[in-house]
Amino acid sequence: MGKANDNKKSWITAGYALFGDIGPEALNAEKLSNIVGLSRSSFYYYFKTMSGFEAQLLGKHIENYKLFGELMSGYTKFEQLFSKEIMVHKSALSFQRQLLINRSVERYLECSQSCRQFTESKTFELWTKLKNIDPDSKEEWELFKSLRDFYFVHYGQSDKDPQDILVLLHRYLSTSS
Repeated sequence: MGKANDNKKSWITAGYALFGDIGPEALNAEKLSNIVGLSRSSFYYYFKTMSGFEAQLLGKHIENYKLFGELMSGYTKFEQLFSKEIMVHKSALSFQRQLLINRSVERYLECSQSCRQFTESKTFELWTKLKNIDPDSKEEWELFKSLRDFYFVHYGQSDKDPQDILVLLHRYLSTSS
């Protein structure tokens, strides 16, 4: 049972990373088989279909975002969102980016929105505290969502480390009111 569980985890780990790096078009049993070093029949044994595999990946992503939410629950300052503790989970940020880019696919949009429930209100709370602005302001909420989406769409698309991009964003937010 241990080896089978390890094999299944290998498929999911590889698929999660590949989806985050390239997007859903990268999910291919042959390509994944080459990455994990297991046969394609093994893939179908564990997941039956590509849809079944994708459902497992989306479930893993929701679990990862629950962990983010738990990590963030004790945060009191916006700067803590840039911690190495968060940046250890870069693959989840890349996966979230792909969900946003491919949000025209309903299941991706639903997964992205499900994940946001674990982090978004805390992030907005910290942002409004940093900026000393009204947390009930609809305008600030819309600006926050736009900046959040901009960040995710551009995440990993430059030679800058994602943490450096967050620090630049933080500096911008710190100097503008």
